[in-house]
Amino acid sequence: MRISSFALGCGLAVTINVGAASAQAPEPPARAVEFYRTACAQCHGNDGKGGGPVAHLLATKPSDLTTLARRNNGAFPFFRVGQIIDGREDIALHGGREMPFWGDMFGFEAGDRFGTTVREVYVQGRIYELVLYLNSIQQ
Repeated sequence: MRISSFALGCGLAVTINVGAASAQAPEPPARAVEFYRTACAQCHGNDGKGGGPVAHLLATKPSDLTTLARRNNGAFPFFRVGQIIDGREDIALHGGREMPFWGDMFGFEAGDRFGTTVREVYVQGRIYELVLYLNSIQQ
């Protein structure tokens, strides 16, 4: 049985939307915070505002990740953010892509320890962790 990233993402989106009714989103795991700081902060900055140490080297200024909800009428776009982080599916409106395809990177991280289906669940879980972190830094 093959689970597509879209189907898995929809499942995560439904889970998140159900949780959105509660007062607060779940806390991101510590490894998501650490991964953000070691990989994403190089471009987006420790504060997520787009001013990381290599931002000036990029053709396109990195996004301010703290305003994703504000730019989406007050609702954090969980599924879309997950798709952008993943990077394996073309998102026409995202424009040029200087950002790494983290879906591929997490798949490489999983290696051959898992079958295809479980590897995809692992990849989507890692992406979900980063999405939780980004949701936690919204202003």
